[in-house]
Amino acid sequence: MAVIWQQTIDSNHYEVRTAGASIRLYRNGVNHSQWNPKRPLSGSIWDLIALPTLHRPVGSLQDVLVLGFGAGAVGRQIRELVAPRRIVGVELDPIHLSIADGFFECSEGCELIAGDAVEWVHDGGGEASFDVIIDDLYAEEDGIPVRCVPMDVEWCEALCDLLQPGGMLIFNMIEPEKVQHLPMFKSLTLKQRYSETIMYRIDGYENRIVAFSDQAFDLPCLEAQLKRVYSKFPACRQGRSRYIRESVSQ
Repeated sequence: MAVIWQQTIDSNHYEVRTAGASIRLYRNGVNHSQWNPKRPLSGSIWDLIALPTLHRPVGSLQDVLVLGFGAGAVGRQIRELVAPRRIVGVELDPIHLSIADGFFECSEGCELIAGDAVEWVHDGGGEASFDVIIDDLYAEEDGIPVRCVPMDVEWCEALCDLLQPGGMLIFNMIEPEKVQHLPMFKSLTLKQRYSETIMYRIDGYENRIVAFSDQAFDLPCLEAQLKRVYSKFPACRQGRSRYIRESVSQ
């Protein structure tokens, strides 16, 4: 692994590293983004965030919001796999966005916003609405990822206010024991409105990726989408065995 750029800014140490064809961003030793243009599905934890979107036909998801954009690993995956009309990425750390632009090549097809994603959402998200909203809002403390906003009813309702009918809300959860306590399960209004749920994990990681929608997650569509991806990127087949779909205990 080679370090191609590094700098300490405002007490944060940033490194951009390459490993083969992949490029990675580390901040304070924590891997925030990783992208390989030859393997948009590489068997990594970021794949799981993109997988729920493959339960919809190509062209059906046009507007995507990524909260906690980092350097753009998920943005690049969504752009390659889903080909939406618009991707909006909101990121608190402007250095991440500079790296997203300069190293991860996210300037084309992504509208990058430097700012507090929580404030942006509560302010109405620029009066826009989205087919997909991805919540990946984490910072790090002593090298450990920490949640930036409480996962409470107020937050979930604010996200749902920006979601179009038929859209999906995707959460990256780093504490699996908290999944069953998500307001999307506990609030009667939210549970009735978004009754369809799917969850993915990878062995060796605590993360659970949980997606909610008012429409079913189409498994045959997922198979067709993966077949399309594997035809274009044969190396992606190696990662599929790592994806584990689980039911959610409530």
